[in-house]
Amino acid sequence: MQKLSFDHEPSPSEVLRALADWAETYPSDKYMAGELFDRLHLKLCTLLGKPAAQYVPSGKMAQMMALKVHASRTGSSRVALHPRSHMEEYEARAYHELWGLSAVQLGGYDRLPTARDLDAIKERLGAIVLELPLRRLGCLLPRWDDLRALADLARERGIAVHLDGARLWESQPFYQRPLAEIAALFDSVYVAFDKGLGGLAGGALAGERSLLDETAIWQRRAGGRALRSFPNLLAALKGLDERLPLMPEFHRKAVQLARSFSQIPDLSVSPDPPHANAFYVSLRGDRARAAQARDGAAAETGLWLFDDLVDSVDQSLVRFEVTIRGAGLSVDEDTASAALRRFQALIS
Repeated sequence: MQKLSFDHEPSPSEVLRALADWAETYPSDKYMAGELFDRLHLKLCTLLGKPAAQYVPSGKMAQMMALKVHASRTGSSRVALHPRSHMEEYEARAYHELWGLSAVQLGGYDRLPTARDLDAIKERLGAIVLELPLRRLGCLLPRWDDLRALADLARERGIAVHLDGARLWESQPFYQRPLAEIAALFDSVYVAFDKGLGGLAGGALAGERSLLDETAIWQRRAGGRALRSFPNLLAALKGLDERLPLMPEFHRKAVQLARSFSQIPDLSVSPDPPHANAFYVSLRGDRARAAQARDGAAAETGLWLFDDLVDSVDQSLVRFEVTIRGAGLSVDEDTASAALRRFQALIS
């Protein structure tokens, strides 16, 4: 069975064999130190143009550490977040329940935040968080000038600017600018090693050395210093070498599929064209029949279109996400369109 989105799931033995072949003679790490850490941090600093980088075993931990330090430095525990951000919708308000921060809404529910939205917030803020791309809006990205204007206004007001860059790698083709130029707009940058890079888990913070010196103590307090991290480190390095160069190809494939899908009557894609390697497909139909229709289309065409639906205010819409990674690169446009047409017929 072919998959349209994400990657085909390898077995643990396949993953470990591939890492073993790639590991060469690197020595093991111990409590956040060793050659693998040094190599990863140097690579990240070079790519992102930041003086320092810090591996963190969890993305949630990494971002909360950064926001905690920004709040301490600015004297305000209040941060500005988009209402559809990952921190609001997927993390059970960890910023408040565990880290003692509070949040104010930045931007409208169904659009990206702007400098005007920040200007409308008159209270003191410790940081703003920008998620690039904003996945819950279809992996939407702001125009470069709008992004710069928002970051510049925050800096003028003495507000730290943090990037939730879990999909920063996938965003770079949209801007056609070096990763370091994008990262330069932010005081702290989080990047992920799973998702597009296909790693096992974990991510990293990048920023000024003094900032990461302060976040390191929060990583210790949060239990983020494992005795051994080499499987995740090796997978991260392997992903940066092998998968990072594929990001433009992922984006091109997403654009090609979206163009093909948009030719189907009574169906829309958003954004059109896709900004990153992902987009939403929306069509009229019965949401209650979607799972059965997905399974039926897969049985007939051999293509698995999606796992779960995406929620929509319009209950007459059936919506799902397409995310192009390793699996989707090999999917023929005609096959994908045929599967989607069959799915559409089955939910009508």
